[in-house]
Amino acid sequence: MFYSFSTFGREAEYIVGLYLKSKDWNVYFSKGSRGPSDIVAMKDQLIWLIQIKSSTKIPKIRGYEIQNLIKLSQKINNSYPILSIINPKSCCPVNKNSIPIGRYFLNFYLLPQWKSIDLPQ
Repeated sequence: MFYSFSTFGREAEYIVGLYLKSKDWNVYFSKGSRGPSDIVAMKDQLIWLIQIKSSTKIPKIRGYEIQNLIKLSQKINNSYPILSIINPKSCCPVNKNSIPIGRYFLNFYLLPQWKSIDLPQ
């Protein structure tokens, strides 16, 4: 299946947002995905600042993107820098915390430790 980068990236943001909404998170999309986070998700007193990367192979994330996300999280109480990676099921191996959603696998990682986050299905 063919994926364009812009279409797949936009679709990935909606998939992550809808998944979190289905788990009772309040989800806010950033305009144009120009800042450190693509999504701000809040539940109870917890705030996730989420950068989303999507790819049909291994997603590319630049070091300054990670650093900007971490710096932003340090300025906001109870916030955590999260990297979300989404891949088509047909392309990549999965880890034990991969969440199957339609034709995709979704993963969340706490930065800077790159700790895989296990969310309920």
